[in-house]
Amino acid sequence: MNITRVLLLCMALCLGGMAWAQTGARARASGDAGNSPLVQVADGRMLAPDIARIVNHGELVVSMLAADNPPFFSTQKGQLVGTDVDLARLIGKELGVPVRFDRSPKTFDGVAEMVANSQADLGISRLARTLKRGQMVHFSNSYMRLGHALLINRVRFAEMAGDQPLPQVIRNFTGSIGVIANSSWEEFGRRNFPQAKLVSYPTWQDAVNAAIKGEVVAAYRDELEIMQIVNSDPSLALSLRTVTFNDLESPLSIMVGIRDLTLLSFVNEVIAQRAEKPTVSSVLKSIK
Repeated sequence: MNITRVLLLCMALCLGGMAWAQTGARARASGDAGNSPLVQVADGRMLAPDIARIVNHGELVVSMLAADNPPFFSTQKGQLVGTDVDLARLIGKELGVPVRFDRSPKTFDGVAEMVANSQADLGISRLARTLKRGQMVHFSNSYMRLGHALLINRVRFAEMAGDQPLPQVIRNFTGSIGVIANSSWEEFGRRNFPQAKLVSYPTWQDAVNAAIKGEVVAAYRDELEIMQIVNSDPSLALSLRTVTFNDLESPLSIMVGIRDLTLLSFVNEVIAQRAEKPTVSSVLKSIK
């Protein structure tokens, strides 16, 4: 190859590179949808498709359990309030849209399923991460962590334990444990107490009542709920005792659709930058 051909080839490559750069610049300047994964919304912003969907829709749809669960979410004086409600509204505020809460789900799993089926943008409802839910939705970073606990009927437990030490009986629990049906506690119960007999109840109060009456040896949920039961009625300490686990916890997360990866990242950033991060102690104080 002679020098002239080499020079011509170099000039062609340079001109081609310049043309490609100019085309890309024009596409970026014009917001050409054909060359960009972003979507232009009405106010001119270029947003990721999942974020643009919410902005164009004009609202953030949040799936939330039908039954009240204070202090996370409950209706007081006609207004929906609670720590989960505040978090949902903060996300909506940062997106620039109002929040619409859909409280049609009757179970905790139903909240996650609604998000999985694209019937809601987010699921925020005191939801713990479970292997079942992890097969159909994304989990956000945890926004609160709750330790596991048992509310134990003293008489039934004494009958089961005999002379065995408490730690040994708890770790090899063979009695009956009440849990909320279609909740994370069914999965946690099967995993953490494989020898126990799990009894599912429609509501947490039903499980607590079963423990009080001795229909089950214990009721199983997080430390916050167990402490609320005992604090609300100190006389229960005569018939019930509590056990809290330091090595078991339930991280609460927001459920996000499997296609909404930018929304997931955005939600995680809102959680990370939140000024106030609730703890068991702060939530208990707010209840009092």
